[in-house]
Amino acid sequence: MAKEPDDIFSLILESQKADRQTPINISSHRNEEAFPDWAPTGEGRLAIDVYDVVQEILVVAPMAGVDPETVDVHIHEDLLSIRGIRQKPALTDMASGQYHAECYWGPFSRSIVLPADVASGGAVAEYTHGLLSIRIPKTKESKGRTIPIEIVDE
Repeated sequence: MAKEPDDIFSLILESQKADRQTPINISSHRNEEAFPDWAPTGEGRLAIDVYDVVQEILVVAPMAGVDPETVDVHIHEDLLSIRGIRQKPALTDMASGQYHAECYWGPFSRSIVLPADVASGGAVAEYTHGLLSIRIPKTKESKGRTIPIEIVDE
């Protein structure tokens, strides 16, 4: 394929060639001190999406490469916690270096406060094709009440 000046993909690939020449040691490039709120040391942070679906909350988390037996899902009142371990593929044991690294291998977790009152006893979690889906029924919405403000003279 001939490179054309307007072929953005060719330009991107060309600009990355210098970065691919030497394997890197990813552990020496990871600066956890610069990003302390990303995740506890030695633990990755799980990406999630949370949806409002009529009478339930739907939480979706992509977890490709994770053995579902290593995943723990826990709901306590309005707090959802997901923990697990993503094992590094055995085929990488043969590698003497790494050219590029974006994947996190090892323990991960995520805890969020759910946006509505839920009935945790009716929650269902499914793991299909590397995607964890958790459906949590909402409780009956309570009607808000007006709270009168008492004016106190100082």
